[in-house]
Amino acid sequence: MTRYVALLRGINVGTAKRVAMPALRTMASERGYEQVSTHLNSGNLLLVADEDAETVRSRLEQGIEDTFGLHADVVVRTAEQLSAVVAANPFPGGDPSRVTVAFLAGPATDGAQERVAALAATDEPYRFSGLEVWVEYGHGQANSKLAVKFAALLGVTATVRNLRTATTLVELVSR
Repeated sequence: MTRYVALLRGINVGTAKRVAMPALRTMASERGYEQVSTHLNSGNLLLVADEDAETVRSRLEQGIEDTFGLHADVVVRTAEQLSAVVAANPFPGGDPSRVTVAFLAGPATDGAQERVAALAATDEPYRFSGLEVWVEYGHGQANSKLAVKFAALLGVTATVRNLRTATTLVELVSR
């Protein structure tokens, strides 16, 4: 059995794609996943499964469509992978609410680093690291040109969490 964190992209942002977390937990439990829990209202699902990450991703995406009538991309990491990502934070002195990590479903497309560089402000350092991309938003994301277009610049499905949330997910999935 493997402990996973499934990160749903675009859930409960604004008025679109509304999914109640109790209903999400129920959907996952009904598909046979164990120790199902959620964190925050933004689609952070923790579970234990006897399947590989790709199968978990696929089954959750289908379950969301079947249960809620909407599509949500899901990115899955094992507890160990998530822990390693957080431990490798390239901005350890940054504000945990302004340091973000994008979890990619696959490798960023060719030219992604150049596209990010073209929009990143001088106070927005970033690092590509395998299937994650870190950004430290010096003045926050609200007024950042990079933040608005970030996921599209990568050319692959990605979902972003701030360091505070990612750290809490590591703590929760490690219990």
